[in-house]
Amino acid sequence: MALAGIIINIFMSRYIINVGKRINSPAIVADGKHQQMDILSCIAILISVILSQFGYTFLDPLVGLIIGLFVLKAAFEVGKDNINNIMGKLPSKELIDEIKEVSNSIDGVYGVHSIRVNYFGSYATLTLHVEVKSDLSLNKSHEIIHKVQDKLTEKIDIVQLVIAHACPYGEEYDHKEPLDKM
Repeated sequence: MALAGIIINIFMSRYIINVGKRINSPAIVADGKHQQMDILSCIAILISVILSQFGYTFLDPLVGLIIGLFVLKAAFEVGKDNINNIMGKLPSKELIDEIKEVSNSIDGVYGVHSIRVNYFGSYATLTLHVEVKSDLSLNKSHEIIHKVQDKLTEKIDIVQLVIAHACPYGEEYDHKEPLDKM
């Protein structure tokens, strides 16, 4: 029965971790890793019980120590992943490239810059500057910005909110400089 339980839990923990990664949920990934620790514990306990029957009684506390080390390692990995999100981890190059590709696919967009991604558990928010022609009407510029926002939230699963700022294409200026000093 122990072996059947171990085999079933192996498949369940893999499934839980994959679901957690797919929906970007650190809590679900942590639960899957917790289940993996249970599997390792069951295997180690099963082996130590069998070997204890043959006089190797010193294995029981040794197995307990090893299980404790595995639990600490798993806790460290899960904690590190969550701390990175909380502290503002940098987005991957692939995500930035995807944001640029999706944005630049919209007519009237000549580039994007100042991309910032903020992670909040299973989703992220995005801010960016979108380069459009400087002679566009406010209505047309507004329409393009909304298309960018809508397409980014539609095409990139993790992105739930986009705040886009229109910038005149081809004009260079420092975004940190107040406008009244330009």
